[in-house]
Amino acid sequence: MKSKEVVVDSEMEGMRLDRYLRKNFKDEPLSRIFGAIRAGDVKVNGKKSKENYRLALNDTIVIKNLFSENFDNKKSFEKNNLKKIQIQKSDLEKYKKMIIFENEDFFIVNKSEKIPMHKGTGHKYGLAEVFKEIFKNENINFANRLDFETSGLVIGCKNLKFLRYISQKIRDNEIQKKYFAIVHNIKNNIESKIFKIENYLTTTENKVIVSENPISKDSKKSITNFKKILISELKNTKKILDLLEKNNKNVFLLDVDLVTGRKHQIRAQLAHQKIPIVGDKKYGIQDGSNKFFLCCYFLSFDNYKFSILNKVFL
Repeated sequence: MKSKEVVVDSEMEGMRLDRYLRKNFKDEPLSRIFGAIRAGDVKVNGKKSKENYRLALNDTIVIKNLFSENFDNKKSFEKNNLKKIQIQKSDLEKYKKMIIFENEDFFIVNKSEKIPMHKGTGHKYGLAEVFKEIFKNENINFANRLDFETSGLVIGCKNLKFLRYISQKIRDNEIQKKYFAIVHNIKNNIESKIFKIENYLTTTENKVIVSENPISKDSKKSITNFKKILISELKNTKKILDLLEKNNKNVFLLDVDLVTGRKHQIRAQLAHQKIPIVGDKKYGIQDGSNKFFLCCYFLSFDNYKFSILNKVFL
């Protein structure tokens, strides 16, 4: 039986390893699944893992000696599923316009806010499904993810070889990503123009917990650099202030440089410091904003650099 290789995408992120296997290998008894984990027939990033390990974005899972009819016929299975999804022509055209760069291996998308990365609760399709249809390519995968509300740059991979390559770069922190965030200055407790937040994040089923020290073996050290700048320094300042509506007072803009890339890292860390992002309904305050002011405006790796400074939040 051939081994199977899976790269964790945003739909799988945060799921326990045993739950993922139970969901995808329903033909196997639980004893066989747990036995495969213990025996090392299931490895994550080349290492044996415990059944309660929570999958991280871009983890590589190699699975041997487990069988699933759907899994072992994955291409046919995905193709049939894709046919059932009716993607509106207007959406296909809208998503095509989000592409800012493309070559034979990858493409860069400037994702608009309130667009999911994958189909899921309340969404018939997301970026992954739409671009599989646009490129007529079942191997389309996105190497990084943005939350539903977050806008900005994501890397689309056209083949599994490049996905593995870029995923390793992400794990090795060799991809630079910068964000702009507009935050509420609730307690005026950030005096320095440049500051760093360094703490631990622990992912649960529903959200991310911030702590100064590890609270479990799943806690991960998380580091982010911030620089306060004036909103007036951005292009289209008036438009952005108009978008803020009643939240355009007592706020400031942060230039965010991720050192590590954890789930909800920026959102959770800023909320923990009492400077939540405007429009963050999960970690922030009830500010009535219909827009979420977090945008990935810069991305670079190897000799590539991509920026959407003139389109931030717009």
